[in-house]
Order: sequence, then C-alpha cells, then structure tokens
Amino acid sequence: MTYKRLRDLAREEKTKPGLVALQPEFYASVEAFLSSKFSEMESGRSVLEMREFENSVAVIKEISSVRQQKILFKAIRNGGRHGKADDMTREEHELYDRFCAVIEDAQGGLESMLARYQSRKAPQARERTEGAQGETTRADSSTIKKVRFIKDVPAYKGPNNETLGPFKPGEENALPTGEADWLIRGKLAEIVE
Repeated sequence: MTYKRLRDLAREEKTKPGLVALQPEFYASVEAFLSSKFSEMESGRSVLEMREFENSVAVIKEISSVRQQKILFKAIRNGGRHGKADDMTREEHELYDRFCAVIEDAQGGLESMLARYQSRKAPQARERTEGAQGETTRADSSTIKKVRFIKDVPAYKGPNNETLGPFKPGEENALPTGEADWLIRGKLAEIVE
C-alpha cells in the first residue's frame, strides 16, 4: 500500500457509481501502512512525513465514508435482502449485514402499519361460507385478481407480512387486488381476463 495508491483509490471510489473491488484484507493492509508511516513520522520528525501521515489518514477516512454510503444505498435498494456483495471487504460485509437487518426491521414495521389500514379499508369484502368441515372465511372474488407475470419478481412481503413469490415470466397467479394493481402499475404483471 502506498499514499499514491490510496489517492488513486479515493478518486476511483468517488467517480464510480458502484463499489471498487478491494481485496478482503484491505483494511489490514491499510493498518500496516499507517503503522509504518507513523513509525517513520515519529523517528524522523520531519514536517513532510507528518503531513503525508495526516493526508493518508484523511484519504482513508474519505474512502471509508464513500464506501459506507454506497453500502447503505445498496442495502436500501435491495430492501434489506442480502444481494451480491463480492466487492466488499470482510469488515464491510459485516456492516452490510447490519444495514440490511435495520432496513428489514424498518420495512417490517412499515408493512405491519400499512397492513392494519389495509384490513380496515375493506372489511365488508370478506364473507362467511359454509364448508364441509365447518365455517371458514374466504375472500370475496372482488378482492382477488388473476395476473400473468411479465418479469421476474423475487419473493417479497405482502399485506399482513405474508411472503409472496417468487414469480417467473409467464406464470399466472391470483393475488389480492391491491398487490395485483401494484404489480400491474409497476409493469411487472398484466391482468388475465
């Protein structure tokens, strides 16, 4: 590791939209570099060595800050689900896992709150029907729509925190009207007549 390599890495990290691929031991090599620079600075006491050490620390902080932002945005874009993370160091994998857990918890709380209002929205849409085994509750056909999927849809949490999917293109499925409408608006599915 060199000061020039750190500056180049900081410039590359700021200009690329995704994470720059780093070796898993990147932060260990940075620590060894800083330890070496600190020893040189302590023994030499030159202003130039002190300035290079301080600049190195500033560049490392900048690289780390930019990467943390990218990791957070990746976790948000993935909705708290773990995605491909080959370009992260070991320490960054741990950070990504923590970000994903926080986002997943937050989304679960939001979904839970929204599900309460969804269930209040149309209580008259449910009807009681008599089955062979006794009384069961069934959704009225007006609350279900049949859709055909146009694109891959990964598994996701639907109303009442139920898991829906995954769905493949061409697959047909009957879904609650709200979910079906959402998928149709997102151009992920089309209505089946």
